[in-house]
Amino acid sequence: MGSLRGPVSRWISLAASVGFASTAQAACTGPQAMTAKLRAHPTIENAVELGNWFAGHKLFECAVATFRDAIKANPQSAQLYYLEGLALVGEGKPDEAVPALQSSTRLQADVIKPHLILAYIYDKQAQHDAAMEEWKLALKIDPRNEQALEGLSGDLLAGRDFVSVIGLLRNAPRTEKLSINLAQAYGVLNHLDEAGAVLTEALKASPDSVPLATAMTVVLVNQLHYQEAVNLLQHVVEKNPGNMEAKVQLFRVLVLTNRINQARPMGPKLLAERPHDPEVLYLNGVVERIVGDAAQSKAHLEEAVSLDPNFFNSQYNLGKVLVILREWKEAKEHLEKALELGAIEPEVHYELAMALRGVGDREGADVEIKKYQDLRKVEEDDLAGAMSAANGDKELAAGNVSEAIRNYRAALDSVPGNASYKYKLAIALHRSGDLKGERAELEGAVKLNPALAGAQKQLGYLLARCGDSAGSIEHFEMAVKAAPAWVEAWINLAGEMAEAGQFADARKAVAMALRLDPDNPQAKELSDQLARDPSAQQATP
Repeated sequence: MGSLRGPVSRWISLAASVGFASTAQAACTGPQAMTAKLRAHPTIENAVELGNWFAGHKLFECAVATFRDAIKANPQSAQLYYLEGLALVGEGKPDEAVPALQSSTRLQADVIKPHLILAYIYDKQAQHDAAMEEWKLALKIDPRNEQALEGLSGDLLAGRDFVSVIGLLRNAPRTEKLSINLAQAYGVLNHLDEAGAVLTEALKASPDSVPLATAMTVVLVNQLHYQEAVNLLQHVVEKNPGNMEAKVQLFRVLVLTNRINQARPMGPKLLAERPHDPEVLYLNGVVERIVGDAAQSKAHLEEAVSLDPNFFNSQYNLGKVLVILREWKEAKEHLEKALELGAIEPEVHYELAMALRGVGDREGADVEIKKYQDLRKVEEDDLAGAMSAANGDKELAAGNVSEAIRNYRAALDSVPGNASYKYKLAIALHRSGDLKGERAELEGAVKLNPALAGAQKQLGYLLARCGDSAGSIEHFEMAVKAAPAWVEAWINLAGEMAEAGQFADARKAVAMALRLDPDNPQAKELSDQLARDPSAQQATP
């Protein structure tokens, strides 16, 4: 009932490693004793023994023929159909394997292995809906089967059904792959703390894992915890000195966080290993430009652009080096291409202004300088706002509510349109007892950013306290739309819908909460209440 073991697992591993590669024709001559025993006693057991021998020696055609002969005499044997299908996969004929495996599941639906192999085949053939059905059937047999959990969560991730991934994996075994899949789902939905917690737990069990460290680095960089990301990658590189992916990941983070002195000695070594890797070339070009080797930087960035012309950072950095070298026309072309591809840094406009002046287009240069100045002003305001907001966070954590309010207001003076600062101010006002001020800031926050889930949820809570059930439900709905994996928000929505007599919708909302967290006590209690409440049963079909 468990995962694949024994000779058959080696067959499927071989098929996976070679991508369904077929084997050469071979004469079907097995061990004389086995062959004689099968002829004298054509039982299922003897056929399986000989067929497994053929498969173990990569004579898959012979294995298929052996199992098919046995099926003629034993057409109700689920085991023989399964082994025929597995041998066909090993032979490189997955399409032909499907009917045999389907026959096996039809004859004996509660055996997990045929479902796993069918799902594997369907995924290889890009039939992901069919694969997901097989993964689900496998999980009905064994809810903690790691192969099925990996397969189903992978298909759900590919289909961008991140909520279902969280519901599937929240209480699943914390293997490396399952932890990464769960963290990815949390991360895409902007639940970075939850993603970090999952990966931290996994790293305790496997502290030297390169895939886990890579996934954790993404979370740490998004949280602006750059030094923690560097420390983690340095540890993993030390523990895996031959792993190039770990080294490139460390080099990338060092360059992008401007730790050039640490990055500089790594560049040539990585280039020696990967001389035509566009990212390694680009990162080396950045380091060389910063340390003053413009000619070498140009050579590496030109090659990076030729290999991957759609990466705007390579285009921008090449343009920047060409400005240094006073190659104005070429610099202008690459900087304009960088903007076309999505570069947003103010410096791109400054460098483009330099290139335009170099080719004699002073009017165009003045336009780019104005864009640069405007964007720089926005950056400076953003920095001032971020510093004030950070001070507000510290004061609030220390219990200095009035100081926190002052700092959050200063942040909003710098960046009046920042919804997050309004939300932070609302939290501080709530702590001070100013509910009227809190509501005003929350309304301003969600107007600026309807996807700010925390503000939507808190506004829904305030409106519920004021007796505005319709408004409360509206904002709770916006909260779960913005953060579909937020269990507490689903429970709040379900509770308010129940208060408003919208029992069918309340049951759907609490069902979503339980799908995400089946053991949540609040969700279970509310679900039980809705199931028992006679008025709820009478009001809805």
